[in-house]
Amino acid sequence: MTRPEHLPDFTNPPLNEVVLGIQFAPSRTFQRIFAYEVWQLYRDAFPHVQEHPPLMPTFETFGLPSAQQFNIGFGPEPTRFWFLSPKQEELIQFQNDKLLHNWRKVGDQTNQYPRFEKMIVNFEKEIKTLENYFMSSARQKLEINQCEISYINHIYPGTGDDALRLTDILRFAQFGAQQPDDISISFRNTIYDEHQRPMGRVICEAQTAINNLDQRSMVVLTITARGAPRDTTISSALNFLKLGREMVVKTFTEVTTDLCHERWGRTQ
Repeated sequence: MTRPEHLPDFTNPPLNEVVLGIQFAPSRTFQRIFAYEVWQLYRDAFPHVQEHPPLMPTFETFGLPSAQQFNIGFGPEPTRFWFLSPKQEELIQFQNDKLLHNWRKVGDQTNQYPRFEKMIVNFEKEIKTLENYFMSSARQKLEINQCEISYINHIYPGTGDDALRLTDILRFAQFGAQQPDDISISFRNTIYDEHQRPMGRVICEAQTAINNLDQRSMVVLTITARGAPRDTTISSALNFLKLGREMVVKTFTEVTTDLCHERWGRTQ
């Protein structure tokens, strides 16, 4: 893959973490004891394992009067496993109905983002590997019902004369002279297909926070594209993730200011 020429780009963006994910119909025969077999599929590149509470199924729905997304759980809760790379900057999250791939800043925070084009190629291989496993063990293809891509940004205002106010970071944060001590803002926009039918949402969330490592104040800007692929196949899921990536990058550029773009080295 090559990066789309029309997308905005930055030499030093405030990106802290990227998540690619799919949700699918649970395997009919999978049991927790088989998680070891799934780890073996990825163990060469992800030799470390952690166990975490499960993520509940999530669906972007339309036409409900008071709900933007829909969560439902049934039966015993699955276990979510993290398979981590040697430096733990990348990880695969697996449970019976989800597969996600994370890249994140670790350590001294200088590790470089491998770019979406590389991540999506690797994620495609990981999805196909899992589908082959389910086909061999349960004769069941992955029936993908939701996809998501998230970019999590940590924006540091700095200190002294060059310190940024919230108004200097977020275009919509127009508070005038009296800047608030903290904020928590979110909004959602619908993603439409070529026939103008809703297929998902772009969710933008901004909140102030403190970095636990160095106690610096920051704005955490998380932008997620989530929704249903055209059909349940891997190729449709990848197409949704590619579309979602473009919408996430465009939203990031639209909600942050030209002043920040200059500091982050915007190239186009």
